[in-house]
This record gives sequence, structure tokens and C-alpha cells, in this order.
Amino acid sequence: MKKTLTIAIASLLSFSTFAAKFEQGKHYEELTDAAFNAPNQVVKIYSTNCPFCYKYEKAVIPSYIKNLPDNVSYDAYHITTKPPFGKEKATVVAVAKQLGVQQYQSVKMAYYSQIHDKKIKFKSADETIEFGLDKLDITKAEFNKLKNSPEVTKLLKKWDQGVEVAKIKGIPAIVINGKYLINTQSITSMKMLDELTAELLNK
Repeated sequence: MKKTLTIAIASLLSFSTFAAKFEQGKHYEELTDAAFNAPNQVVKIYSTNCPFCYKYEKAVIPSYIKNLPDNVSYDAYHITTKPPFGKEKATVVAVAKQLGVQQYQSVKMAYYSQIHDKKIKFKSADETIEFGLDKLDITKAEFNKLKNSPEVTKLLKKWDQGVEVAKIKGIPAIVINGKYLINTQSITSMKMLDELTAELLNK
């Protein structure tokens, strides 16, 4: 009986330690006015202009997505507000997403590489767009038709829900269920990120 009680107490202490492992204000923030509707979803808010977003895209996100529970989906919002030519890049990326997953990944990574690997700056809005259209292999006329479609307009509006979130801790920003913002600066390992995500998904 004593052994059983000891095990029970140890289990309780272990649970309490895990429950107290992550702290609001240190490891995550509860969103109020910046919250958005995204149940059972993890959302990354990013811009291809952001070097830290690029690092996360390559080193963190692939494993992170694989480790999410089966009933939890993943999405990414490219905000329009980060210069230079943030709106143009986000619009091309939104059009690419409507064309398909392969096109979306291709143009997104092309922008990242051009800006952060090759260190090439776009000189104008037109040049920014033309670069993306060349990667997508579509004409300017096709792009103009797609960018004004209800689907792309709705998508860009949805993505810009992330603008207010980005003002809190910068980007990349990882939001759980549209309610909790992970403080990525507090994360020291992939395991820690997975555990914090799991806890916030169940709050």
C-alpha cells in the first residue's frame, strides 16, 4: 500500500511539474484583441522579407508539422505589411497557393533565397511581381485575373489577421488555436516546442 501511495504521489508531482513547466508571459502570451478564429490549428505568421522566418522555414517547421497531432492542422499567413514590397510578395504567394501546393512552396522559397541567400534586392514593385510570375510560369494578365479573384482577396484578408499578432513579438510568430502566441525566443529545443504546443492545444 505504501509503495502504491509513493508511486501515486510521484506521478502527481511529475504531473504538477509538467503543468507548471510553461508560464504565461514567459513562454507564451494569451492573445486578446489580436486573437482570431482558428480552432485545432497551428498558424505561423511570416514574411519572406524576414530572415528569421527563413531560418524557421528550413530548420524548424518541417519537423514541427510532422509532430503535430492528427486532428490539428497547420497553416501559414504571409503578412503584407513588412517592407520592402511586402504586399507584392504576399499577393504573388497568395496567387501561388491558389494554383497548388507545389507552386506555393516554389515561389515562397524562391523569394526567400533571392533575398537572404543571394542578397539581391528588388528595385521596384513590378520587378518583385515579375520575379514571382517567372517562377510560376504565368503571364501578367493571368496574375491580374487571379489576384482580383474572390479566393485570393479572401486569403489576403485572412492572412492580415496576423498583422496585429506580429506587432507583439515580431515574426515568425506561432499561434495556437488563434488564442495563444508562443514566445519563440524562450524555445530551446524541438521537444520543448512540441510540448508547449501540445499544452496550449489542450487549454
